[in-house]
Parts: sequence; C-alpha cells; structure tokens
Amino acid sequence: MSNRVVCREASHAGSWYTASGPQLNAQLEGWLSQVQSTKRPARAIIAPHAGYTYCGSCAAHAYKQVDPSVTHKDEFTIIPVLVGALSESKEQEFGKLFSKYLADPSNLFVVSSDFCHWGQRFRYSYYDESQGEIYRSIEHLDKMGMSIIEQLDPVSFSNYLKKYHNTICGRHPIGVLLNAITELQKNGMNMSFSFLNYAQSSQCRSWQDSSVSYAAGALTVH
Repeated sequence: MSNRVVCREASHAGSWYTASGPQLNAQLEGWLSQVQSTKRPARAIIAPHAGYTYCGSCAAHAYKQVDPSVTHKDEFTIIPVLVGALSESKEQEFGKLFSKYLADPSNLFVVSSDFCHWGQRFRYSYYDESQGEIYRSIEHLDKMGMSIIEQLDPVSFSNYLKKYHNTICGRHPIGVLLNAITELQKNGMNMSFSFLNYAQSSQCRSWQDSSVSYAAGALTVH
C-alpha cells in the first residue's frame, strides 16, 4: 500500500478566495496580528473553512484563542477526523469517546464549519419577513443556533436543526463536540463557549442572491 499523501484539489481557489498561497498566508497573519489574545487558551474552537477571504477575521478571532500556541505551530501533530451524517445517538456515542481527549489540556479540537448557505444554488431559502431584509433573517437564524451552541446543549441544538434545517455544514461535528462537553460536565468540569465574530459573504436582498455565513468561537475551561 502506498504511503503517498493525497491532497484534495483546491477547486474553489480564485473564486471567492485568492488562489495565491503566499497572499492567503499574508492575509491570515494580518488578521491574527489585529486580534487581542486572551489569558486562557482555548480547548476547542469552531472556525470557518480555512482559505476563505470572507471569513479571515472570524478565523483569526478563534485561532488567536490558542495563543501562545500559534507561535509553535510546527510542534503540533494534526489528527484529522472526518465526521459524516451521524444520528443523534451516534453523536452522543462519539462525544463520549472523544470526551477524554477533550479533557486533556494538551489537545486542541478544531471544528471546521461555515454557517447558513442561503440561496437557490444551495437549495435553502428560509426567510422570516419579520426580521427585515433577507440577510437580516439569515443573521437572526444563524445567531439563534450560535446562542444554543453557547448554551452547550446538544439536545436543543438538534431540535433547532430539525425545526429550521439551517445548512450548517459542520452541524454533526458540532453535535459531537457538544456531547463531549456534556459528558465532561457530568464529571464536574466547568466550561464555557463564546462566539467571537460573525460575517456573511454577501448581503442577500432578493431571491436571486446567495451567501455563505461564517462564525468563529472558542471553548474554554475554567
């Protein structure tokens, strides 16, 4: 069996984010330099998919939470975990399995997820007219979900998804993380999660528009 590393082609490079690797690196370094670090390192973060210029400031706010670890990036071992379409019971099962690793302060969990994908090309067009223009409705929808995540309640998050079907691409790994947190809370571990930034790729005002939402947040242990 070959040990050759296979890398997925960056098929969207040059569309909504730059195709230049050095430019992407410079942008991220710039965003990081503008964000104040916190005194308590994060145990887990939710950050948008790397490389999107729209979400750079969101990602920077989250990645800065691991300071001063950011300056020691070459000392990390990265273990990728692909999470598919899990049932609630499986999210709970894997949350329990991962909880012991989340409890270890030498580990950092990074959950890669955008938030609402809105528009005809995403086959999702939820609109609450009471919120005003479409992009305001999208923001309200996203922030409802973000608030539930901050409550660290996997059941409420699952119910939110069933009700609104928000197209949060990382909803299942988020569910696993919330269940891991729940398991640790049973053992008396005190944690909190805060979202640090939110942005949309564009402001939708008509049914022909489309956008992707980005949010970044950090889990800390007290």
